[in-house]
Amino acid sequence: MCDIPVPIDGEEKIVRAITSGSVNKTNTAIRPRAFRSRPGADEVSVIRQTFTGSDFCKAKGRERADYVGLAVLHAGQIRKAGSEVIDSRDEYCGHAHISHGIVAPPPHEPLSPQDNLALDKKLDALRSAARYHPDPDPGSEGWNGPAL
Repeated sequence: MCDIPVPIDGEEKIVRAITSGSVNKTNTAIRPRAFRSRPGADEVSVIRQTFTGSDFCKAKGRERADYVGLAVLHAGQIRKAGSEVIDSRDEYCGHAHISHGIVAPPPHEPLSPQDNLALDKKLDALRSAARYHPDPDPGSEGWNGPAL
């Protein structure tokens, strides 16, 4: 049973596990694509850190071989960027999705100019709002970086 409330409060901390393809070459800043949906979808997986804790967030991130750190923002910042954050506990307790309201097209198919501009603005706003924490030791168990 999942004891986390379904509604997501604006002050709740939301974490996105970051992979090497979503950061600059020096692993010091995330790129907007860190919050982009995969083709054919309008959802980006995130974790409700307020309820799960930092160690859990890292463990989920480490499920990806190219994990390098964690990006943190509040649910209210996601909504201010024009996207939504939705509980999706059917994946696991503490899981949520960011939805932009725009389904990413299949590879080699462009979005309409209006949707592309709208999505770029949302992704850049999320990147700007997020605090990125490179993991000082991605291979270790548990979060050893600064407080999220």
